[in-house]
Amino acid sequence: MPVTDCFVSVVVPLQDDEDIVDGFVEELCGILRSHYENHEVLLVDDASQDRTGERVQALLTREPGLRALRLSRRFGQEVAISAGLDTAIGDFVVVILPDSDPPALIPEMVERARNGAAIVFGIRADRRRDPAFIRLGYRLFCWLCNRVLDLHVPPNATHFRVLSRQAVNAITRIRSRGRYLRVLSDYIGFTREGFTYTRQHRRARPRRKTLIEALRLGADTIVSNTTSPLRILSWLALMASLIAIGYGAYVVIVYVMSPDVVEGWATLAGPVALMFSLLFVILAIFAEYLGRMLDEVKDRPLYYTVDERLSEPPMPLDERRNVVTKAVPDR
Repeated sequence: MPVTDCFVSVVVPLQDDEDIVDGFVEELCGILRSHYENHEVLLVDDASQDRTGERVQALLTREPGLRALRLSRRFGQEVAISAGLDTAIGDFVVVILPDSDPPALIPEMVERARNGAAIVFGIRADRRRDPAFIRLGYRLFCWLCNRVLDLHVPPNATHFRVLSRQAVNAITRIRSRGRYLRVLSDYIGFTREGFTYTRQHRRARPRRKTLIEALRLGADTIVSNTTSPLRILSWLALMASLIAIGYGAYVVIVYVMSPDVVEGWATLAGPVALMFSLLFVILAIFAEYLGRMLDEVKDRPLYYTVDERLSEPPMPLDERRNVVTKAVPDR
């Protein structure tokens, strides 16, 4: 018997997924129909360059309860998910990636959320299919965030998750351009519960981020969500200044007290080069933060939507019923 006392929204970010979108959406809608009387699926197309848009348009004529959004240009997966969260109306909102996450787990995840967890997030059972340098880099990134930068990133956590209405309301109020969902889910401070699952790869060769993309995402995540690197650099700069002052005093004392100082000893190149290297590192990180600050203060939307369509025919209005409407109060 389908559940009738809650509305479930499912956000699906799409990017050049014409080869898998039909089968995925049909599987997803079948599971939702069998478990929930009130539901919707939001297909957010991040400006796909293939025929994903045409596939989605065909699905709108066959499957009720679909909404399709197309972004004006490629903003990235995190922003596409944010666009879906902004428009989702469900009591519980599921975020699922079409190429790797199994829809069959959604009922269990939603039930956990209904039992009290504001955020239920997936944890990959293993990363054996990832290249060794990606696994090593990810472990280093998690260690750096959790141990050094005071930025909680659950190891092997994925985008696959269920958010309560209160959690969605809290996350959508954060307008930072660094939309790293796994960090934002922790930042809002709501109760979280993880569960381990095995990813379901719908492609023979799963898509993976390149090393440059992974490094860019990691740097953007850190700069957008914590100022700890600036604090660390401040301490390093202070220690470097003290060392430089001490070294300068030592040079002066030796130069004055010793008559046999080797010519040029007072201006050794090594310490000077070290200080300049540290200075350049400090300037580079400050430049990253300054660039982020300038980007954040620009008064412009996070994304632009060029098209929004509903299923034909759409789900009857009396079935599109949101039960939980309580918003997160201002703090």
